[in-house]
Amino acid sequence: MSALPPLWLDHINIPSRDPQVLAQWYAQRMGLELRESFVYGPGISIFFKKGAPLGAGENFHFGFRVETKSAVEAWAEHLGVAIAFDEDDFFAARITDPEGNLFEIYWDKL
Repeated sequence: MSALPPLWLDHINIPSRDPQVLAQWYAQRMGLELRESFVYGPGISIFFKKGAPLGAGENFHFGFRVETKSAVEAWAEHLGVAIAFDEDDFFAARITDPEGNLFEIYWDKL
């Protein structure tokens, strides 16, 4: 069996008590375009659907990949969070949105 190609997170659907409010939070903080309960930008699509938040913390999270460690640092500073992982091949900041969803902005050497 040949090696499978790499995967990227192209989109995610997130349940929310108030999808439009949460979409606005992401749009404002991440510099994304907002259309009702949907935010998007180059390589990013996040859909917010009415429902109970997942609230799974570290058991469920998603990531925004960046190309350099310094890009992670810039995002961490912009969002006012600390670096959560500082390893030789992985560097990440973790952010929790107002409904408890956890996501990372990360650089992965591999």
